Amino acid sequence: MRWLALMAILLAGCGKENIAAVPCAALAQGCTVVVGAGQIRVQTDTVPLPLKPFTLTVSAPDAHAVSAAFQMQGMEMGFNRYRLLRKSNGVWRASITLPVCVSGRRDWLMILEVDGVRRALSFQTPGS
Repeated sequence: MRWLALMAILLAGCGKENIAAVPCAALAQGCTVVVGAGQIRVQTDTVPLPLKPFTLTVSAPDAHAVSAAFQMQGMEMGFNRYRLLRKSNGVWRASITLPVCVSGRRDWLMILEVDGVRRALSFQTPGS
């Protein structure tokens, strides 16, 4: 019974964040985003799908910390913030798994945080 209450809280769209979103129609092909005075490149190794792990790569050579969270406009999707790990040459990576939206929506926002600066990227997952 407790887990049902917890699940209801997680799926209930509680926190709402208002950040203007930059469209990124094809994350697997990559997108460029302005963060502060510089640009970063964001890309996935495959088309993101709910419950299917994919790798998120962010090229941000001067960054000290990079994280990403996934939600829908006006709907928090539970806690799913990922801390990307720095690899060589300013490349940051994390293995990501999108949660399932019980309402069937496919419109996602990736809230990317680079050194405390947040940017939102909008994308859609393919339909079934």
